[in-house]
Amino acid sequence: MSSIRTGFAVAAAAAFALGTQFAAASAHAAPVHHTLTANAVAASGTDYTAAQVLADIKKNSTSATKVNTKPHINTMTRDMNVNVYQPTKGVFTYTSSMAIDDDGSDPDPDPDHEGTTTFQDSNGKQLAAHHVPFFVLGDDCWDKKTPCPHFFYKEHGMSGREFALIFYKGKVIGSIFGDTQTANNQTTSDNDSRELGEASTKAAQLLGIPSSGTTGGVDNGVTVVMFSGKDWVVDGTNSNLNSKAQALVQKALNTLGTAMAG
Repeated sequence: MSSIRTGFAVAAAAAFALGTQFAAASAHAAPVHHTLTANAVAASGTDYTAAQVLADIKKNSTSATKVNTKPHINTMTRDMNVNVYQPTKGVFTYTSSMAIDDDGSDPDPDPDHEGTTTFQDSNGKQLAAHHVPFFVLGDDCWDKKTPCPHFFYKEHGMSGREFALIFYKGKVIGSIFGDTQTANNQTTSDNDSRELGEASTKAAQLLGIPSSGTTGGVDNGVTVVMFSGKDWVVDGTNSNLNSKAQALVQKALNTLGTAMAG
């Protein structure tokens, strides 16, 4: 389980070159609902930019596409104002904070560091937060209802190591679903499965976000776009999961751009 990072973000770190720079964006029409696969390409034969895709994601994140009926908690600020949207079939997105999860097989000076992650690499090893960019979701349905009033990944075809794009201040990176937030045995003020807004040390580093588990993170402005289905599960080890996730970024942008184009 991941630990809550209550410290607020300090001065922004220098942006890493692995993030894809945004280009000028233009909005497209309403989403076309069809199954998304990792082999999709831009219909025009031209790659979609991160800015174009993010603009379409935001355009299609409306009350009509909202998944949750009760708000989620911003992990850093504790505000109950985070929603999850389905801008096109098989894709779910939210914008929130990035608290830092330093759990897993990498050592870390954080006194709350835990040596395990919910999901493992393809060799069964605990994920390494300093090497693998992963994001965090709630461990269960806090409300203990079906369907869950909050976004619960198991109800939407998601499993461990599912791919996601993470956008922040002109950059986009690839990441995987690697850890979960503590479930119903905790209070709302500390470790709550309704929280959204946490990712690994490596994800923060790639985005230029302060990556310390005790003093790092940002309060808002991080958009996570999650893909569901077996086609988007990333196989690999702690040594290559990062490179494999980054290799999927343009395919994911093209898949989304095509799905949401008129």
